[in-house]
Amino acid sequence: MPNAPRSPRSEQPAAESTARAAVDPVAYDWLVALGMMAIGAIAGMLFLHYRSPPATSSAVSLGAFAGVLLLAAAIERVLEPLVHFQLLGADPASRAVRCLGLAAALAMLACGFFGFGVVHAFGDSATPRYIDVIVTGLGIGALTKPWHDLIRGIERWAHPLR
Repeated sequence: MPNAPRSPRSEQPAAESTARAAVDPVAYDWLVALGMMAIGAIAGMLFLHYRSPPATSSAVSLGAFAGVLLLAAAIERVLEPLVHFQLLGADPASRAVRCLGLAAALAMLACGFFGFGVVHAFGDSATPRYIDVIVTGLGIGALTKPWHDLIRGIERWAHPLR
């Protein structure tokens, strides 16, 4: 009977609609890292704009590499206590991605403050200095992990009993 009264049913929502969608931890870590990089790039560009450091000239020696290695070593030493105390995460994969993001952000900040850029140091004056800050910061940020591994290997070689 189509017009017969129906008995009231208990309406329960589907389990899928009440459960919150889980966030992929790898995607979340990369978004955090990209957010740190974006903040570092913006701060570095603001430093470059308002501080107006002198432009770097074309490299005639290994001075550009010295600046890159110096910044990579300094940033690696800054990140070491954060990694030791697990402030960037306990999971090794999560920690590596967040270290990359923070290292690149700090490198972009330093490059903007000091006006350092490898693209201009090697003679390309057509590229805007803002792009040079981002490219150099990403390169230095990516260099901190191999630099850390080199330092760790030298420490293990020098003190094999530890």
